[in-house]
Amino acid sequence: MGKSIPLSFLFLFATSSFSSVGGQTPTPSTSVIVIEGGTLIDGTGRSPTAGTTILIEGNRIRQIGRQGEITAPGSAHIIHASGKFIIPGLIDAHVHYRYPWIHRLYLANGVTTVRDMGSQVERILTLRQELAVGNILGPRMFVSGIAINPGSVKAMGVNTPQELARKLVEAGVDGIKVTGYTPAELEEVVEVAHAHGLLVYGHTGPKVDGRAPGAFLAIEAGLDGIEHGYGVLEDSMGEAIELPSNFDPSIREHLFRYWYGRMHRNFDSDKAEALIQFMVQRNVYFAPTLVNIARHERTPEDLAANPALRYIPEGEPNTLASFGEEERREWMNTLVRMKEFTRRFDQSGGLLIAGTDSPNGATLPGWSLHQELELFVQAGITPMKAIQAATLNNAKIMHQDKELGTVEIGKYADLVILNANPLEDIRQTRNIHRVIKDGRVLDPAVLLEQNIRQFGERGEQQFDRTNRE
Repeated sequence: MGKSIPLSFLFLFATSSFSSVGGQTPTPSTSVIVIEGGTLIDGTGRSPTAGTTILIEGNRIRQIGRQGEITAPGSAHIIHASGKFIIPGLIDAHVHYRYPWIHRLYLANGVTTVRDMGSQVERILTLRQELAVGNILGPRMFVSGIAINPGSVKAMGVNTPQELARKLVEAGVDGIKVTGYTPAELEEVVEVAHAHGLLVYGHTGPKVDGRAPGAFLAIEAGLDGIEHGYGVLEDSMGEAIELPSNFDPSIREHLFRYWYGRMHRNFDSDKAEALIQFMVQRNVYFAPTLVNIARHERTPEDLAANPALRYIPEGEPNTLASFGEEERREWMNTLVRMKEFTRRFDQSGGLLIAGTDSPNGATLPGWSLHQELELFVQAGITPMKAIQAATLNNAKIMHQDKELGTVEIGKYADLVILNANPLEDIRQTRNIHRVIKDGRVLDPAVLLEQNIRQFGERGEQQFDRTNRE
């Protein structure tokens, strides 16, 4: 699989930056935790249940009942949750796990599981293992390895996308992402992945330069999931967009400014409906990553004023929009069409999932998932279904719905205790009292303070890790 990175380097990356801070050690919990009196929104779609008791033993949910029905052992840690609301741990199904400072930021925002969507194979597999065994305090992780496209095929020293797919399967990835391929190549990748029970997902565009086939042809070739809203808009257009004479699709800024940003101009409702029905018939999930699109609306001043930036080291990521007022108006209109497509897809029975592309641009790790849910509700999706998109639905597309995604007996103890009702106002998913991951109770405020102590805050000079805990 090409030149390997020495394991000594991989473990240095994994351990030196994530040591225990403030007494919250990464050893698995063996205690009994009882959550008393909260209103349970279990993620199944059932109506909320007030006055619920949840008993957690180790890292599993062992009992759920009405208050007074469950007897807690004398040694149990009791969480009094009267007036609070309990939802499953949130899952971000589209992240790029590049930095050592993001672990606690996800957890502090109630994100207890992530799916990495494209990283160097050896590094991300080692990191997945470090998280799984508890050497690192962070969300549980599922991985795709390197995304398959002509560049990665060449870089990995193989001859075809199919060969790279085999290498990824052998390495132990949880799914395969594609970002550039012909329909015939995609069929071969799908054949390899499906033979091993893995999904194939990713980009269906850009069609403008022939690097990808578009949504219809990708689905016909067997693609299981479409990432990003602009992928579906390409196949929902009528006439082609008029492009400037100097347009160069190999220049990312041109692609987003003149192609993706202007797709609203030629939106064809009938074509969109045909694509939606085709996706539903073929059981193709949709991850619109609306928050990744919405960031283009905001001015650099808006982005720089985000209080969450305090926890992001200077320059990582670049949060300043490059678009002017005219381009932002274009993106706002394109976002309207993406919201419309998302709502119609959901109403047609499609499997909608929540991913953010974080940390990328202004999509900050953890915070951006709450923004995505708010955008879903703005699009016309109910708060309950928005929450399910970030819990049960994400667990389904990772083949983890028997273990994650809902608060049910026998499943992993990944929960978020909220101070207010998210079904009345989806913004309350941000209003977190406690996060429970793998049976370990975490205080969001403590997690954020730990991150500051270990990595510094925005504006500080690069730190020396030896001077931090």
